Amino acid sequence: MQSQPATQVDAAVAAVRAQGERITTARRAVLEALADRPHLDADAVAGRVGERHPGVHRATIYRCLQSLVDLGVIAHTHVPDSATIYHLAVSGHSHSHLQCAGCQRMFDVPVAWLAELSARADRELGFTLDAGHAALLGRCADCREPGPPSGRAVNERPGYGPATNS
Repeated sequence: MQSQPATQVDAAVAAVRAQGERITTARRAVLEALADRPHLDADAVAGRVGERHPGVHRATIYRCLQSLVDLGVIAHTHVPDSATIYHLAVSGHSHSHLQCAGCQRMFDVPVAWLAELSARADRELGFTLDAGHAALLGRCADCREPGPPSGRAVNERPGYGPATNS
């Protein structure tokens, strides 16, 4: 039985090939890095790829990130006061992001949580919301409470991605 990251990489590879594109060493390495650890910025992806494939140039990795976004295989999210982060988009788990302004942890939440906001923005403003494109800022339970963060992942319920530090 394959592990979840391997299955995600296989799905991403199939999605790239289904669009008539090639899977290069660099593209596979980027997909593997994001399957192992989502919510990485471009420099972190380049670092992880460089550990496994030192011959892959950083500029190639950045081009791969952009081409895989263009193909819809990975998604990027703009994070306030931070670098853009990337994650696989073929996991079958469409989600939005919340970021704690205190500890910087990222939380995956179902896009459906923003459905009412999206419908209202469309109805009242004629505005189409791309709920997965930017992270919403707030404060997690740990950072709202006095004292140091406990480090607990408050978002580990089934169907919702774990909280991550990125």
